[in-house]
Amino acid sequence: MPLKHGQKGGNTAGVYHYALRTRAKKEVTMLKIGEKVLYGAAGACTVTEICTRKFGEAGEREYYVLMPVHDARTTLYVPVDSEALRAKMKRLLSVEEIEKLIASMPQEEALWIADEKARQETYKGMLRRGDRRELIGMAKALYSHRQKLTAAGRRLHVADERLFKEAEKLLCDEFAVVLNLKPSEVMGFIAGKLKE
Repeated sequence: MPLKHGQKGGNTAGVYHYALRTRAKKEVTMLKIGEKVLYGAAGACTVTEICTRKFGEAGEREYYVLMPVHDARTTLYVPVDSEALRAKMKRLLSVEEIEKLIASMPQEEALWIADEKARQETYKGMLRRGDRRELIGMAKALYSHRQKLTAAGRRLHVADERLFKEAEKLLCDEFAVVLNLKPSEVMGFIAGKLKE
């Protein structure tokens, strides 16, 4: 589990890069201070430091220090030697990859699952994996279901609304960083691209 800023521990000289295997390309990339990555539900983050610290009773370990781009109040410490936590880090898409993804949105299948428990489990897994196509399919399904419910005078289940917001945040966060937009401008940008 990444540690939040402010937890007790010492700090020594850090190492300034570390190999990270990216799933998408199966290549080793060096993480450097200042580099931006996606990290789980935190979204787009900047690697602000790579340091050695001691938290609590555990011995000293190396950590990536990540700061979410759109939440400067949060600092995450991700152990460099934790394969599971490092696997949550993904490279940001390029501008070209985002434009292709936006162009493919109308064709993306809405991934609706009628069984509530199965839907929650599946969608949570999609959020953990962070696959952008899955997130788009999930968001499309939830948005479409919300529209149907609204037309019938009902509301989307709270858990579904939360999942929709998380998927939307992850996508908008990354798109905003790569396209040099504010997160609030992303949906308008996407709508404009889809009208072209």
